[in-house]
Amino acid sequence: MINSIDFMADRETRRWLLILFLVAAALRVGWVSFRFSGDRSDELSYPDEEAYCLSAESLNVGKGLVDEFGYRATYMPAYPVFLSLFYACPRPLFWARIVQSLLGALAAPATFLLAKRWARLALSDKYEPRKSKWITILAGLAVAFDPFQIFFSGLLLTETLFTTGLVVAWIFILPLSEHPNQDRFYVPILAGVMLWICIMLRPSAVILVILVPLVLVICRGFDRVGIGLACLIVVVVIVGLLPWVARNRMVIGEWCWLTTRGGISLYDGLREGATGASDLAHTKTIPQVANMNEIQWDDYFRRQAWSAARRDPVRVLQLAWYKFLRMWNLVPNVDIYRKGITAVISATWMVLILISAAIGWWMQRRVLRYWVMLLLPVLGFTFLHTIFVASIRYRIPVMPMIIILSATGGIMVLNRIWSRAGQVR
Repeated sequence: MINSIDFMADRETRRWLLILFLVAAALRVGWVSFRFSGDRSDELSYPDEEAYCLSAESLNVGKGLVDEFGYRATYMPAYPVFLSLFYACPRPLFWARIVQSLLGALAAPATFLLAKRWARLALSDKYEPRKSKWITILAGLAVAFDPFQIFFSGLLLTETLFTTGLVVAWIFILPLSEHPNQDRFYVPILAGVMLWICIMLRPSAVILVILVPLVLVICRGFDRVGIGLACLIVVVVIVGLLPWVARNRMVIGEWCWLTTRGGISLYDGLREGATGASDLAHTKTIPQVANMNEIQWDDYFRRQAWSAARRDPVRVLQLAWYKFLRMWNLVPNVDIYRKGITAVISATWMVLILISAAIGWWMQRRVLRYWVMLLLPVLGFTFLHTIFVASIRYRIPVMPMIIILSATGGIMVLNRIWSRAGQVR
């Protein structure tokens, strides 16, 4: 296994990490400065942006984490806390976007490091330093120039920070699938810490706390070390969540490990008339929930969701397919972005990435445990959003993993072309 201490020790690696960060930061900060300059700095485009800002304002004035209904555990705290840090600034939302862009830019060098680990593991039987070097560089550059990553860096949503956190988590998680394990004990601890951070940003990340230990143990052949690593990751996440759970017990009277939005989120995805897109405006006027506390509110919508699913399971399966198509649509689902230059850039980018990723997967399909572990977030979140609502925003954080496969496929194809051209000459 790659030694964690020496992993970033060489000068060339450090140089590329800096270059990738600077390129990614320039593109993201440049976009934010252009898009949200002047009077547009406080512009909010999505209901979730408004909800996060409302919670951040509540934190800033000392009322705690409170949403528009007065509920206190409907969102994980990390992102509202992040936004609240900027409310002392003259233009709080603008500076929040700038700092978010800089943190999002870290995804490019982080992808470089993850790709480096992937190349060392997956290409170990035919490892070529030059080929692997270009795979890592191409993967990092692709994330730096990813138009979706750049666009979302200016939106006050969790996608940007979650992407960086997820890639950093996978830098520690991917090598754990190798057998035997020779890395330091702190690697699974850091993996657990990063997964905890991901959950504190977005509760859906809890699926990874289920999948990672399970797949890790299977990939390692149920060996004792693998079981120990899996248990350590889970323990770290649980310990990290305990303060949040204790806080929820004190303020809402319930041992809530995540949020009280699970019920309404499930309802959004499974209710009668659901299309796969989010549409919860009507829930604000439902008389049955008017006087409920948030525990009752959460339970009500959860029961309504499962009731609708049981009445028509065929519809649920059809919805799952529509949601899959929405999540992996080549062009944005929002009407204003489905035409023109935005749609052209989107479709061109996604076609190039997905085709080359398919080639990369085919060429590396025999290294099963490595590509399964690499793509675990892709598989996990895709499955999750065939149940809940789906949008292209939910694929943003997992795209670096696909891009690594895409870079693998692209470099290997070019390598074969160059080799054959050399033989002809």
